[in-house]
Amino acid sequence: MRREQIEEWIAQGYHILDHKKPKAVQGDVWEYLNKCDGHGSDVYALSELAKWSDRELAELELRKYAKEYGQLGEKQFLRNEAIRTKDFDKYEAFLRMFYPDLVEKELEEANFLAQRVQRLTKEEMEQWVVSNNINVLLSDLNCLEEGAIVTGMVIPSDEVVSYTDGGLQDTMDCHVTPMEFFSHTDHVAYWIDPKIKA
Repeated sequence: MRREQIEEWIAQGYHILDHKKPKAVQGDVWEYLNKCDGHGSDVYALSELAKWSDRELAELELRKYAKEYGQLGEKQFLRNEAIRTKDFDKYEAFLRMFYPDLVEKELEEANFLAQRVQRLTKEEMEQWVVSNNINVLLSDLNCLEEGAIVTGMVIPSDEVVSYTDGGLQDTMDCHVTPMEFFSHTDHVAYWIDPKIKA
């Protein structure tokens, strides 16, 4: 989650982030948050999130994946971050602690992908999808996350609907159609693995 996105939501009149979705609240925001407190809810005041450091915002994202998928979710999140930033320290430390037998193999794969991954604008990504006849997008993290790394796929058209059903709700390994993806995202940056899967 980026601070710019939080500021944009505030400017659009939203008050809270409720399970990763911005929401406007009628009445007192703090009263609303107090009602949510203690129910295990994932609800935050946007005005408070705007004051958090980049590290704290990243940890909030990491907790979501760890909560839903345990170590596997944490591993996937740290891998994604390492590939995008080309900073492998946190990912390597995590692997050494929990997956010591896989450290070399995992780091080699992530490093290889880091050399290939590209950062695009929305327009550039739309052009990439059209020029390669991509009909399914696969993301490593939730497809609506700005940091998700997306791979293009070309599959038989009669299989697209069953393959992408419910993909927007998946936390990891989301399969969505390009139309779904672009209609639900408006990021500053999009991350792709340019190698197309058939």
